[in-house]
Amino acid sequence: MNETTQHGLQTNTTPAVSVDKMLAAELEKLSLEEREKVYEDVHGVSDVIQETPELIANCLEQMDREIGLITSKDAYAQAKLQSSNNMINQKFRLAFLRSTSFNPKLAALHLVEYFRCKLETLGTEQLVKNQIAVEDLGAAATRVLELGSVQVLPNRDSKGRAVVVLSPSVLEPVMDAYDDPIPTMARAIWYSLSTLCEDEETQKMGVVGVLNMSGLTERHEEYHRELLWRFTAIGQVFPLRVACLHCCDISSSSLTSALLSIMATAASPTLRVRTRIHSGSYHECLYKLLTFGIPVEEFPFTADGDVQLTNHAKWMGKRRKKEAYLRKYPPIEGAVDLPSNNDVLWGRGNQIYRHPGNRLLRELVENNNGEYNRLWKDGKTKLAHRIVAAVHGFSGRFLKLDKESGVWVEVTDSEAREKVAHRFRRNRELALRTGCNKHSNIKPIISRSSSEIDGDRKRPRMMFIGS
Repeated sequence: MNETTQHGLQTNTTPAVSVDKMLAAELEKLSLEEREKVYEDVHGVSDVIQETPELIANCLEQMDREIGLITSKDAYAQAKLQSSNNMINQKFRLAFLRSTSFNPKLAALHLVEYFRCKLETLGTEQLVKNQIAVEDLGAAATRVLELGSVQVLPNRDSKGRAVVVLSPSVLEPVMDAYDDPIPTMARAIWYSLSTLCEDEETQKMGVVGVLNMSGLTERHEEYHRELLWRFTAIGQVFPLRVACLHCCDISSSSLTSALLSIMATAASPTLRVRTRIHSGSYHECLYKLLTFGIPVEEFPFTADGDVQLTNHAKWMGKRRKKEAYLRKYPPIEGAVDLPSNNDVLWGRGNQIYRHPGNRLLRELVENNNGEYNRLWKDGKTKLAHRIVAAVHGFSGRFLKLDKESGVWVEVTDSEAREKVAHRFRRNRELALRTGCNKHSNIKPIISRSSSEIDGDRKRPRMMFIGS
């Protein structure tokens, strides 16, 4: 049964049921085809819907009709009446269609529930704002946000989905600091999730959630119950397709079992069957997440339960820059908040070096290194063009972080070609420094050839012969 707590929230007080049994029972209700779809979503092997102008136009039209049939939609009607900037436009409605795999009826219900929850969480003043800024949250919610209880990982998972990590234990000090902390925490959670909706790639690919249940104390059990109930409710109203929710039960205590039961009860059947429970030690849970393609090297919590804020602080800095920029200027066309796995990034450091798109570029350059070293200048330029085209062929982009706006922007083909050429030159410098080719035990000598490649004479070239 449900009861209203002292903080005004409806929470479940039914004795905890085994989450595994609950999830198994939900799966048994599905047909074989539906189970296969769940499996594909969880493991990131489902096909991305090909969006055509006809599909989008037809679904938007049907969605509008479905909204008209919904009788209880006070918050939506209030938002539409107050919206002077055409907030509920085609782009906004399209996000809800993507989150429901272009099901117009579900998208309509989802949109109406979104405004109901937004009004409840943020109030009338923020109801019609397209993008909630940090400064809109207030000092208390901003402090909660900075603690890093909700963090968006800087890299997508191996299937290209955004990853968001929630750790409720980080908020325990705040629970003691405020008389009524749950609404404050809910505002911070709303902001974190709303940022994911701004990225079109994330709308199409979906998100993966990771719930870190370590470090919870029984002294704050009531707050944790309310917080998880609210987080689950909020998470389901955003136009985000949750491909999977991983719950890491490191402590395996009766408290975490009860809280997981509450979360599963609050979840919709769609989310419930996409929930996976991982029990064991910290490292065992990380290994299980790794098998699902989650970039655990960026996981923001240690085995001791400490929160890592380095990446989160960078994320907060980018958000503040973006919001300050948008207060002065219109949005940058084609701006990217979270690069895809096939994008090549400008910059330095391990995070840039490890980015999948940068690894792809290094592999392409390495495979064509010998040819590049044999070509004249015009031939080198054409080869660099082909490498850039190959990255574009994988739907990748060459992105540079705009320091003023805090977003990634696509560079020109000329700049992309220069980056490729720089990578080739860097490889050659390393080969000359070591005095041998990377792939065999060889010594370099200078030779001249009149052969043609791509219509260009080979330059006096570096040939390699076995020693």
